[in-house]
Amino acid sequence: MNSSVLLSLRDLRIAFHGGPPVVKGVSCNVWEGSTTCIVGESGSGKTLTSLAVMGLLPPGGEVVGGEVHGPDGTLWAGPGRQEAPVGKEVAMIFQDPMSSLNPSMRVGAQVAEPLELHQGLSGKAVEEKVGQLFDEVGLPLGSAQKYPHELSGGQKQRVMIALALACNPRVLLADEPTTALDVTVQRAILDLLRELRDARGLGVLFVTHDLDVVKDIADHVVVMRHGEIVESGTCAEVMHSPSHAYTQELLAAMPSRKEGLDTASFQDAHPPIIEARNVVKRFVTDKNIWGQPTAHFEVLKGVSLSIAPGERVGLVGESGSGKSTLGRVMLGLDHADGGEVSWKGGPAEGQAFRRSAQPVFQDPFSALNPRMTIGAALEEAVGQRLSSDGPTVQELLEEVGMAAEDAHRLPGSFSGGQRQRIVLARALALAPQFLVLDESVAALDLRIQAEILDLLLELCQKRGLTFLFISHDLNVVGAICHRVAVMKEGQIVEEGPAEEMLSCPQHPYTQRLLKSRPGRTTEGAVA
Repeated sequence: MNSSVLLSLRDLRIAFHGGPPVVKGVSCNVWEGSTTCIVGESGSGKTLTSLAVMGLLPPGGEVVGGEVHGPDGTLWAGPGRQEAPVGKEVAMIFQDPMSSLNPSMRVGAQVAEPLELHQGLSGKAVEEKVGQLFDEVGLPLGSAQKYPHELSGGQKQRVMIALALACNPRVLLADEPTTALDVTVQRAILDLLRELRDARGLGVLFVTHDLDVVKDIADHVVVMRHGEIVESGTCAEVMHSPSHAYTQELLAAMPSRKEGLDTASFQDAHPPIIEARNVVKRFVTDKNIWGQPTAHFEVLKGVSLSIAPGERVGLVGESGSGKSTLGRVMLGLDHADGGEVSWKGGPAEGQAFRRSAQPVFQDPFSALNPRMTIGAALEEAVGQRLSSDGPTVQELLEEVGMAAEDAHRLPGSFSGGQRQRIVLARALALAPQFLVLDESVAALDLRIQAEILDLLLELCQKRGLTFLFISHDLNVVGAICHRVAVMKEGQIVEEGPAEEMLSCPQHPYTQRLLKSRPGRTTEGAVA
């Protein structure tokens, strides 16, 4: 490596409240014009490591051993010392821009603030510099005058990158910056980070659990587990020839099409169990002084989709395409402004239908009462069944891989994967025939995600479930779905068998989605 080391972690150890270290002797380098990725599951210590570099450890956390050195060997952090020149030599991009941006302040003013405080700029000079930064990160003209809520997820992340670059840092830390973004926006952000790294000669420390992203952007990879580095090396070495069993397990957990997945046409063999016909959905965007609607936005523009009994249909598309809205309309959670939804040939309405069609949402924590034990939550659902027949709370927990004694615990004491199992159990309590799963594995680590996908397949085989699987992750959809429908701007532009759709799509939009997949930019894509 000819380029200079901009960041060096040497035997870094982090502890909380004087307890034993939770990060145990981490050593790695970040070079000029290069990206080092730290990967591992939740709780591995990867985010704590990056926060220690910034001097931003949570209350009670401290560096108890080792050192962090910046460019030219400058000591940034060590026992009793956390003085990283935040914003000047090092800056950070966080996962959730909305939690980092002031919702009541225009984004241009937020980027201007560090320029005034740390660069001594004022007046016209600040305005010009903000304009340059916004142009550099690809934000459209006029974005500086908008508030965070007026921007898309990708645009908010670009504002965060502009903020990070404001004081010309040499080291950029990125903590899961693309996790919540759809595939095309994710592609744009990764390309932007790569371009900025090369143009500015930045050293980038990139924290992620997404191995496809690692393949796409990393020069060097550090694999962490339980606060320790278990393997490190070049991206090619770690991703293609891993030596540690844990790394091998992570790679094996990456979504791939399940063997024996029947791709036969359900539509030819069975009448649909649920069908949306020419569904239109409008949201009010403006009202007059009397509260009467004066303007609408059409989210769904005559969408038709049928699903046969036992079929698993994937629904993909960018954020704002109408995927979640269609799922809610098919469940009866939102009413259609045009068209209709039918259930087994009749209207999708009434008590029996509402019990037969159940949602499984992305965020299980917000779907559970934090003050109610999961046993009580499941008892409540069991009590709503039309029949007394069906599994008990204990049987439901065991069915989703939980222990009977877990019934006495509150949701906050469980991991994200466990909470997703609990939400599944609650949906199953009503003996449904149809599930809508909306980004239900999006926030999970690879191994946990693989476990939930395997569980879903087991439940489908055992209960004969039908489901609509909404996701921006094409690899996950391809792993478990029989058929894929692609949405764009409120319309289904293409649908067909999953294997065909993900290998040789016909519509340009689907082709673009496939080409945007991180780590797989040519695999399955159409030139």
